[in-house]
Amino acid sequence: MNPPVASASPGVESGGPSPWLAALLLLPPVFSLQPVPIDETRYLAVAWNMHLSGQWLVPWVDGAPYSDKPPLLFWLINLIWSVTGVHAWAARLLELLIALGTLPALASLGRRLGMDRAAVRATLWLWLGCAAFATYADVLLFDMLVTLCTLLAWRSTLALAGSRWTGGAMVMAVALGLGILAKGPVALLAGGAPALLAPWWLPSARAHPSGFYLRLLGVLIAAVLIALPWALAAAHAGGPRYADDIFLRQTMGRLTHSFAHARPWWWYLPMLPLMLLPWSAALGRAGATSTTCTDAPSLLHRFVVCAFLPSFVIFSLVSGKQPHYLLPLLPALALAGGTRLGTGRWRVVGWRVALIQAAIGLAVALGMGWLAVPAVNAGAIICGGLILALALSLVRYRAHPLQPGTVALGMLATLALCKFAFVLSIESRYDVRATALRVAQAQRADVPLLFAGAQDGLLTFAGRLTRPIPTARDPAKVAAWAWAHPGGWVISSDDSYGGTATPIHQQPYRGGRLAIWHASDIAAGLDRRLATRNPHPEKPEPQAVRPDR
Repeated sequence: MNPPVASASPGVESGGPSPWLAALLLLPPVFSLQPVPIDETRYLAVAWNMHLSGQWLVPWVDGAPYSDKPPLLFWLINLIWSVTGVHAWAARLLELLIALGTLPALASLGRRLGMDRAAVRATLWLWLGCAAFATYADVLLFDMLVTLCTLLAWRSTLALAGSRWTGGAMVMAVALGLGILAKGPVALLAGGAPALLAPWWLPSARAHPSGFYLRLLGVLIAAVLIALPWALAAAHAGGPRYADDIFLRQTMGRLTHSFAHARPWWWYLPMLPLMLLPWSAALGRAGATSTTCTDAPSLLHRFVVCAFLPSFVIFSLVSGKQPHYLLPLLPALALAGGTRLGTGRWRVVGWRVALIQAAIGLAVALGMGWLAVPAVNAGAIICGGLILALALSLVRYRAHPLQPGTVALGMLATLALCKFAFVLSIESRYDVRATALRVAQAQRADVPLLFAGAQDGLLTFAGRLTRPIPTARDPAKVAAWAWAHPGGWVISSDDSYGGTATPIHQQPYRGGRLAIWHASDIAAGLDRRLATRNPHPEKPEPQAVRPDR
């Protein structure tokens, strides 16, 4: 049985712009942004290797199985490539479609929790207009896909406690199973936390807890069984090390002592308000408004606590942390804010929104304008000026409440301008196509190649490379390879390998440069530095040096 629906409230206007206008503001970065190292270039490299080999079971990167993430997103990218062809914008468009798919899922969840039309509409605007959504909606990551799966699982929790629970159980099992295939067991935590605590917030589950938990157990088993066939087959095909990685290292390793993104337990506390801008600073009290329904707000508020708080605490205790890891939890906070806006208890304070946007505009104009190459920093300054103009347009609302839709569209426009400023100013430091195409030509000509340092698939997709590039980090191994392949090329983003040698190609890359050197130049320089560190090195075996063909 569905909870009662609260009566409409004058807190938020039912008219105004449609949330689907957001797609128009989110589309330009899809086609203008190049893949950003290191994450996006690596994920596209994995998807490209899958496309090239036709093997979808074990993801590969740099000639080795890629165990950091399950394959669902790579499968979806290859599916969309089968329609559009192999393009980076197609993968970004897929991410945007997934992000927009969270809108009907969130709206349906809000209605099932008893929210009226005004509250649901306000919730959608809060979700669309927060900095986290506007930033990550078109970024090639796994977390928006997990967010969609989480919302579907949350909605199905209410059906699981009803008399017609079969359909809800099936949807919940599929959502959690796909979540596991998207990012691993963490999807069970984000999507399953409200169900584990359902007797506290859901009256129908409280009335028959044993039956509810038996159904939930069946759902969890079914979800695992959806993902397990791939895991077992991939573990067999990928070998013992890959099996150990996907079953143990990627879960237990990240819990205690993360091998990537290790941060203190409190790191999410200051990060959360930033992800919720402008709402975390722009919402204020507007006085209590009566409502004819008391059960629905209580149900919703308890649901929000169960959906957000346990997972947030556990995420904070886990060693590895990134801002986008919190994405699946943020819709719960949008529900809480939406019901308060919908009932008129909260309002949007216009001057606070203007202040936030002004700060962003100044940061773009000064920050990116200063970082950019002087010839193009005018673009960043212009974008910053446009954001400032948006901020000034809100000053007239300093004494009156703003509608959430207006603020959300303004925030989406602000973040779109930020991304455009990035394209105009410093994207050239992250666009590796020039180097990748040079490497691809050398690979086709059978020039021996070595990447000194960690490559992480940096050049694979941009150059559409058909073979992995060997890598080495130890300077002694780099020197040995260079002596053995004097006609080869050494590629690196670390100048310590090149030393004073003159590169045959270089480009700005992040805070330094990405360069290509002749192997013979690298060998001589590295040998001199290694000899300085170790005055009595062992002589290399004669067969280690051979002329290149």
